[in-house]
Amino acid sequence: MGIVERKSIRACITRPSRPQKITLAVLVLLFVFYSLTPYDSPLRSFFRFQHNVVQDYYQNALPSDAWLFSPQPYPIDPDNDVAIIIKTGFGTRNRVPRTLQALSNESFFADVLVVQDFPALRNQYYALSNGKKVPVIDIIGWNLDRGALKGQEWQERVMRYTSLADAVEAEEWVLADGLGKDIGWELDAMKFLPSLEYVWQTMPKKKWYIMTDDDTYLIKSSLALLLGHLNYAKPHFIGNPVGDYKGRFPHGGSSVVMSGAAVSRLYDGHPEVVIEGHQESPTAIWGDKLLSTTFMKIGIYLDETYRRFFNGEPPWMTRMWIDRFCLPLVSFHGLGSGDAMVHVGETFRNMTEPMFWRQLGRVYGAPDFASFVAEPIRANIDYVGRLDEHSTTVDKVTEVEECVKICREHSTGCLAWTFDPGRQQCSFGRWAILGDHAEGRFSGIDGQTAQKIESLCHSSP
Repeated sequence: MGIVERKSIRACITRPSRPQKITLAVLVLLFVFYSLTPYDSPLRSFFRFQHNVVQDYYQNALPSDAWLFSPQPYPIDPDNDVAIIIKTGFGTRNRVPRTLQALSNESFFADVLVVQDFPALRNQYYALSNGKKVPVIDIIGWNLDRGALKGQEWQERVMRYTSLADAVEAEEWVLADGLGKDIGWELDAMKFLPSLEYVWQTMPKKKWYIMTDDDTYLIKSSLALLLGHLNYAKPHFIGNPVGDYKGRFPHGGSSVVMSGAAVSRLYDGHPEVVIEGHQESPTAIWGDKLLSTTFMKIGIYLDETYRRFFNGEPPWMTRMWIDRFCLPLVSFHGLGSGDAMVHVGETFRNMTEPMFWRQLGRVYGAPDFASFVAEPIRANIDYVGRLDEHSTTVDKVTEVEECVKICREHSTGCLAWTFDPGRQQCSFGRWAILGDHAEGRFSGIDGQTAQKIESLCHSSP
């Protein structure tokens, strides 16, 4: 190599400047500091939250469903590979038979455990329609009896549970009903960790564990499609995220899904963390948040990549978001009133194919999207539903046609609109609901936008 050539190479390899050295040193120090902080530290939580915000932005801007229709690397049999935990309380115990019947209607015969906050009643027995027994346990009593709450017996919440248990055992039903309705939400926070531990002990080696409420409905085929693409041998913790960066957690009513590897790492690998979680449960506000923060302590975080599969609303209030059109819908929630669960169970009876968000209107007989191209305005109905921070309201709108125009001018942010002539307000959102009766209002769906998004989906329901 000649002298000229060596000089040329040295010229290309310049020494870093002083500012560059300082920047590099700061980055190295930050990385070292980040690596040494606990898994659940505010610093790590903040960076994870920001990462999720960026990821969510791109998923929202560029939704993709192609990966769902590639061969499943980890196919599952939901009836044999999944365990379901259904949480109930004394005040809501009558929901359980309807929930089990709804699961049976779509032939979802997984191993199911019912966990409750009161001693088993005389002749209390559950089963799926195929005769498969469903065990039931007073999970708070179990946790107390084995000493997991030692030292917490005089906490107000524990004492109130004891009062409820005594009333049930004495068959003082009026007192028990009053207590159950009054403290049910408090006792629910004490169910999450022991329920998962009990099911791990009694139904081990499952690929997936799912925790739901007694007013939650799961769609078996949609669930199987999603889980078939996830490696159950890795610690997955997924659901519908709520909360701020200091403690993101999956909404329990939308259902919480955990891989066997995640449950094993917690209960087999870190019993000391589990003990700490049990001790916190008598004062925890939300049990789903306690479950999440306990997982965070061992480096397992809520994976928000799959948040769009989960739904925390009943079908008639479910928002069909633009960025979810092409994805399967896994759950409904809020089905505890009247015969709501029965109706949903009958609607999805014998469902064998995944249910996609955009299909909801067809399943329930709502007008199809194409019909809104020719007839964009409908009277006495609302296709937007509940307004919140994600919706937009424009004041001083006097004509319904003006509201239609506003929606079309915001094609990326408006799927449905509603016009209130009395208030002279036009509201719109990036979603549409099945349609709620609203006397005196006008509403519609941007049929062209809906059809365009549908055309981009890989599947053809």
